[in-house]
Amino acid sequence: MKTTFVVADDHPLLLEGVKGVLRKIEPDADILQAISYPDLLEVLSQDLDFSLVIADLNMPGMKGLDGIRAVQSKRPEVPVIIISATESQKAINKTLECGVAGYMFKSFSQEQMLEAVETVLEGETFVPEANIEMFSGDEFADDKKTNFGAAALNQLPMGVVIVDKTAQVLFMNNNASDIFAQSDGVDVGPTGIFRTAKVGETKNLHAMISDAAIDLGDDEEREGGAMIVTRPSMKRSFSLLVVPLPDEDDVSSDDGNVAVFINDPEMHNEPPTNVLARLYGLTDAEARLLQALIVGKKLETVADEAGVSMNTVRSHLKQVFRKTGTNRQPELVSLVMNSSAYLASNPVSIEEDFDE
Repeated sequence: MKTTFVVADDHPLLLEGVKGVLRKIEPDADILQAISYPDLLEVLSQDLDFSLVIADLNMPGMKGLDGIRAVQSKRPEVPVIIISATESQKAINKTLECGVAGYMFKSFSQEQMLEAVETVLEGETFVPEANIEMFSGDEFADDKKTNFGAAALNQLPMGVVIVDKTAQVLFMNNNASDIFAQSDGVDVGPTGIFRTAKVGETKNLHAMISDAAIDLGDDEEREGGAMIVTRPSMKRSFSLLVVPLPDEDDVSSDDGNVAVFINDPEMHNEPPTNVLARLYGLTDAEARLLQALIVGKKLETVADEAGVSMNTVRSHLKQVFRKTGTNRQPELVSLVMNSSAYLASNPVSIEEDFDE
């Protein structure tokens, strides 16, 4: 099986230098490259067996350790070596805590890089000897609140992107990463700017973000907006909601950050049956029926898949109505979509709705 490496860096000279080291190890290897974290996540979305990822710590599209976490979440089985200009023990420790397999300095010679890569490919962790004790607090901001916040955003059943006033992406949750990987209407450019497939829609989005980020003064609240983004694939359009985030004490009032929520109508979210059963006191069969209704399946389809009669399915549905205090299917679906069960859901493609 052919070896596949990924090198991610937004500096061309360093990119070529690292690729040269990898060629010495495996001359015939495929070497894919990326110049931003969104670009790297898109590369890692390919159905390939990657042997190693070497990534610059600070590239466009993500800030500091958030980029590492996004890569680890996307392909946890692939070893990652981080390369950085920061040569401090604290920086190394915080990076290794994220689960990477190695840390290289940009000041390394090719021989030192070769040693680091070979160590990691042998299944060991490469830790360099640090020579500077201080590092940038902004570069490695990593308090528990940030960790908890990212974990919570990853549970939301829609894409969430945090940007600054220029639409520079600072963070994206897992669902947003998956949406961007489709390259179907919304995208992050090489410089980390959130954009759409159409120039006019991008201008509209950037204007909304700018308005949401800038303080209007006189105690007026910053405003966001909403818009539809068309898709080249002709699938149903994304809907975007732009929301200003509260200013922090250490952020100037005219430089606030903004959240953009992305909804993909081609995806329904499927709450786990065990969550539905516990939340509403359903039997396993009733929970499976409710789960099927959430993703748009018809009663006839549910009966066929379960190998039971329509009378049985209708009997289960009556029990679900009774236990949830609802009377109609739209009311039932609305109840679940606005409940805590929705936060535990997994996105699934909708196909049933378009069979006829």
